[in-house]
Amino acid sequence: MPFGDLLTELKELPMLARYSLTLYCKRNGTVATARRFESCATVIEDALCREVSRHFFEEDMDVFFEEGTPSVCRYGGGFFGFLIPFTLSGEEFCLVGDGVREESIDLWQLASLARNGGDAFSLLPYVESLCTASYEEVEEVAEQVRRRIELYRLPAASHQEQAAVARSQEPVGDEALHAVSQTVERLDKVGTVTACLAVCCETIVTVFQATRIAVALPDADGKSFSVTGMWGLPEELGTLSVETLQLFVAPDRAKKTVLWDGKLRAALPEVRATVCTAFPLKAHGERLGFMAIFDTEITPNAALLISMLAGAMAGKLSSIDRDAARCKENALSERLMSLTDTLLQIDSKDLLYESILKIASDLIEATQGSIMLIDKDGVAMQIVFTLGMTLNIARCLQLKVGKGIAGMVAKTGQPLLVNDVEKDSRVAMANRLRFKSKSLICIPLKLKDKVIGVLNLSDKKNLRPFTHADLQLLTSFANLASLMIERTEVREESERFEQLSVTDPLTGLYNRRFLKSRLEEELNRSMRQGLNLTVIFIDLDFFKSYNDLCGHLAGDEALKLTADIIKESLREMDIVARYGGEEFCAVLPGTSKGEAMIVAERIRSEIENKRFRGESDIPLRRLTASLGVASFPEDGRTFNDLVHASDIALYEAKARGRNRIVAARTSTQQGEPKHDVLEPRREATQSNLAKTLDFNAYLEASLQSKG
Repeated sequence: MPFGDLLTELKELPMLARYSLTLYCKRNGTVATARRFESCATVIEDALCREVSRHFFEEDMDVFFEEGTPSVCRYGGGFFGFLIPFTLSGEEFCLVGDGVREESIDLWQLASLARNGGDAFSLLPYVESLCTASYEEVEEVAEQVRRRIELYRLPAASHQEQAAVARSQEPVGDEALHAVSQTVERLDKVGTVTACLAVCCETIVTVFQATRIAVALPDADGKSFSVTGMWGLPEELGTLSVETLQLFVAPDRAKKTVLWDGKLRAALPEVRATVCTAFPLKAHGERLGFMAIFDTEITPNAALLISMLAGAMAGKLSSIDRDAARCKENALSERLMSLTDTLLQIDSKDLLYESILKIASDLIEATQGSIMLIDKDGVAMQIVFTLGMTLNIARCLQLKVGKGIAGMVAKTGQPLLVNDVEKDSRVAMANRLRFKSKSLICIPLKLKDKVIGVLNLSDKKNLRPFTHADLQLLTSFANLASLMIERTEVREESERFEQLSVTDPLTGLYNRRFLKSRLEEELNRSMRQGLNLTVIFIDLDFFKSYNDLCGHLAGDEALKLTADIIKESLREMDIVARYGGEEFCAVLPGTSKGEAMIVAERIRSEIENKRFRGESDIPLRRLTASLGVASFPEDGRTFNDLVHASDIALYEAKARGRNRIVAARTSTQQGEPKHDVLEPRREATQSNLAKTLDFNAYLEASLQSKG
């Protein structure tokens, strides 16, 4: 047989599809003892691998041949190759196969392969594109090729004569059973679908002299079966529906040689045959397809053995599928756990919505999308975040549950995968201009059985339709997204209630209860670290009169403006609270009384210069404030002592004419205020009462005159 024909026939084996093949023939050298192998034929799939393999194998080709058994070697940056020595028609040969690599890449060894002064990284994309295999898989391929070569080691004759001799030597009875049993044992060692099919087909070809074999296996969606030529046929033979599959595996046809009639030809037009024998592939009650042998006489005994082999192959395929599914589930679980950690770090709802939409679009390579949430009434939906469209415009859209595609998903709670919006009877609508493709996915966001929103994605990057696998992946992520949305909303609601419990609803300042807690914390810290701390009490002058005369709305506005003035006059570390009515309290950690007096004056002057609505109608014709200042440790060491001292100072400011600041005066005894400071407070109280009575009389007379 010509060398090229030998390689061509070997290259047709499915297991060698990704390998480069080179045949070496041993020639006598000029020196009697010098014998070396020379390349006599080659079929190259990958030039770089072939070059590396040549340097590795050619130097010691004699040694490999003398060993007399197939050799599998790892060399270069992680490449695999095999060498098979054999003798044919009195000549000695070595067949070298290369072109695959192991899963990991050895950068240090790869660096030596870089050309023109480059580095290993320049070769990385190239090497990564190569097919990967394990040492065991390459070893299995080498053994099967060796067996195949054995068929050629027959006396020189015509191809037809060789085939006839091969058929005459076909193992029968115990020999065939033994060959099938060995194949079943070998199946336990393979780990891929390709290797499983290759092992079985090789046995059928060598033991039962089959010339053409095809296998039908289920597609990812489980609704169709792809037919692949494994031996003597084109690789892609078409797709069969579940119904069409019955033409091959129906009880009256399965495991029987039948004519290749019109229905079968219509199902697989790429196959030209006379007869066909199909063996169903079933495992654990699940239909996995079939294996078909064309134009080969299958005896009853052979059919029984092939059926046994098909059953073992189906079991192995099912096991491989289960292992792959488990690996996929584990990988998905790990990925979801990683995404969970990422989403748990996000504090705000807007950032969460943005992250969810970005992750979802990355998972299925979508370029447009949106998140819609259902309102509390369960009637309307609002777009809370978008991808590929303007969010402000999207938020203005009027959306209702039950209306449109997303509304239908929100109502039914069922995910929707649409390949073509114009042809799908469930939607049947014209495609919108902003969408580049007609395929979309809508996933309900659900908490248990309650739908809280919808996740919409469209326009895959490659503009192809979304797949069932995309739908499954997105559904898994949508469950996580729903939990994260609920968690964020619950947390923000809890924070809102907590904020309401410690803040004044009118001014937004802290309330009196929170002030006591924080002031006690700051006092403890000041004691431990030996720091000053000052308290300022601020009270608006004649506020009751202002409130009565100008109304409660104006009074509320004045309180809010005063709160803003106080906050703007303080540092971020300072604490300000509404103590009650028109009275405010500011706590200045690490601040002495002298420093606090400067801050107090800034607050007083800002309030005095602020124009409040209707203030010209009150006695002083403007709204002002009186302030009392007390400091730790000289004026007190507890919450009550400091509040008491600053309160006394405040009333002294009132007594002295208002719109002023008074600092607490201390005695030498335990830092408490002098008792004579209390007298101005009592006098001020009496004076205030008299002035209030006079003002009430003035107000009543004024109202009567206006009436």
